[in-house]
Amino acid sequence: MKIHCDACKMECDIVADGPTDLRAAMPKGWIPRRIDGRVYNLCDVCGNIAHFVGGLSAYLQDRLGLPNHVEFDHPEENDLSFWTPRLPEYSAVKEALKDK
Repeated sequence: MKIHCDACKMECDIVADGPTDLRAAMPKGWIPRRIDGRVYNLCDVCGNIAHFVGGLSAYLQDRLGLPNHVEFDHPEENDLSFWTPRLPEYSAVKEALKDK
């Protein structure tokens, strides 16, 4: 199955062996993001948190055809599991905090 980034149109093959949620089947770094009530599949570059700090970046507004001042979810604020696959030192931090 092929998916593409809704912003840059980069394509990627995904493999799902049976029923799975899209986020689990997406390549590392890719993320579905809810922006203005719609879910967009974004690659690791276009879905980077830097495009969401201080509002939606002009790049994503242009590429997705969105107006200024859209609402979007911030999964990183409340979901530590979003960061754990990206932080190789996470297990060391988790062990250090376990005793506290």
